[in-house]
Amino acid sequence: MAIAAIFEAMRESRFLADLTPYDRDARRLAVAVPVGVLAAVAAAVLGAASACLLVMVVVSGLDGAPAAAALFAVFDQPARAETEGLASLFLLSVLAGVNGAAALAFVAVSAGLSHRPIRGYAVVGGVFRTRLLVAGLVLVGAIMVALVIAAASLGAGAGAPTPPILALASTSLGRATYAGFAIMLLVIAAAAEEIVFRGWLLKHAGAFTRSPVILMAVNGLLFALIHFDPNPGAFLIRAAMGAGLTWMTLRTGGIELAIGAHAANNIVILLLLRPLSLTPEALHPFQLTSLVGAVGIGAGYALLAEAVVRWPIVTRWFGSRDTATI
Repeated sequence: MAIAAIFEAMRESRFLADLTPYDRDARRLAVAVPVGVLAAVAAAVLGAASACLLVMVVVSGLDGAPAAAALFAVFDQPARAETEGLASLFLLSVLAGVNGAAALAFVAVSAGLSHRPIRGYAVVGGVFRTRLLVAGLVLVGAIMVALVIAAASLGAGAGAPTPPILALASTSLGRATYAGFAIMLLVIAAAAEEIVFRGWLLKHAGAFTRSPVILMAVNGLLFALIHFDPNPGAFLIRAAMGAGLTWMTLRTGGIELAIGAHAANNIVILLLLRPLSLTPEALHPFQLTSLVGAVGIGAGYALLAEAVVRWPIVTRWFGSRDTATI
């Protein structure tokens, strides 16, 4: 199919079909953004406190109160999250609680002002297509794992540190437990970002323009900016990732596939490449490999979306009657 036909299908995406004049009202947006940010900050505090309390209750029940209290030392010694599985999961829990609560609060404010149910920023028709989320997890995860293995076999990983999943737990059961909780928490964190960027932002941007190029560019740039990474290479890769996830959302008519793809990216990185770290990124010069990586990610996400909506062997497993096909 010609790219022009795909772009025309994206202009008519079912994800943008329910837009109303409220979504284009600049005055409502001018109120929704600052009020939403304030609500998100307050919700983030509550989310962090709730996550801390939940983890403390679970850990104290398993290992006693001293072990639960010791978890808070990670805030003074954040490097512990890079070497201790329990400390890493604790920080992941807090981050998931913060992201999830903040995203829901922000979107809730805009939903109220735009007379739209919160779920309207995630799906069309009120049905969350779980199989598309699984598709993103499985397909992106499998591709990234294959690339990691290929890089290691070609010697690109020579001298690289031990994969976090092996370093943060010493037994098979411990590693399986760590991986299970990490996957669950990273899906929550990814869903929070997706409902804001590929949900709220894409809906309101789509109310002003239906141009797929503009929508992908705006979404990708803002997605990269919000991560506050000083490295131009990382900025470019995140911008390409945001653009690719926007393509996925427009082509499938919801954010489910984007959630899975986003989560899979983070899961593979944290389990196989580098552990969770709160240390600010050091500034690195721009490298050509970053440009190659950005092109690969953007094109890869677009091709994956096309596979899900068009290839019978893929749609048979992961598609649904509500997935766009053209």
